[in-house]
Amino acid sequence: MEMYWLQSIKDLKYLLLLLVPVGIYLIVIGIKKVRGFAKANMIYEMPVSSIDGSFILDESGKYDIWLSGKKYSISPIYNLDIKLKNNATGKFMQLYPDFFRTTANSFKDARVKLYTFGAESGSYNISLTDRAETRENIINNRGIDYKKFSIQIRENVKVLTIFLGVLGIVLGLMAIDVGLAFPLLYKF
Repeated sequence: MEMYWLQSIKDLKYLLLLLVPVGIYLIVIGIKKVRGFAKANMIYEMPVSSIDGSFILDESGKYDIWLSGKKYSISPIYNLDIKLKNNATGKFMQLYPDFFRTTANSFKDARVKLYTFGAESGSYNISLTDRAETRENIINNRGIDYKKFSIQIRENVKVLTIFLGVLGIVLGLMAIDVGLAFPLLYKF
């Protein structure tokens, strides 16, 4: 009877080693989900130095407004008052602020999500109305170089997708760790 129990523990070693390919699979799927967030499809880009611009949405759905610019430079994030108008109806769209300030960074550039909005397909006009007294950065009292920044309209990526991608990466790393550490550290 004891030999059967000992054999089942030895089989556990091989089962734990099977966690390694499962962990690799979870990491690959998680990275693909997170990359999908960083590479969200850009629909329109307008320099912040411009006052307004027009773009066309081919499909109805949720979209995001991002501020993109050079990393480590003074940002006009608090100086912008963005208005979005449907050209067909003449009504202004409701913009919902992003409370968590979702960001996507590269080595030189950074993006910050400002607003989310739902829109039907059609033509839209985006305008930046900022007040002259807020043109100066309040903290540094230095002028902001508006040419370094742009406003981007991108397709919305659900937070759940990002969460599941990060969770897949973490669980994949844990599976690889358990699959390698336990069979090698404990002699069955």
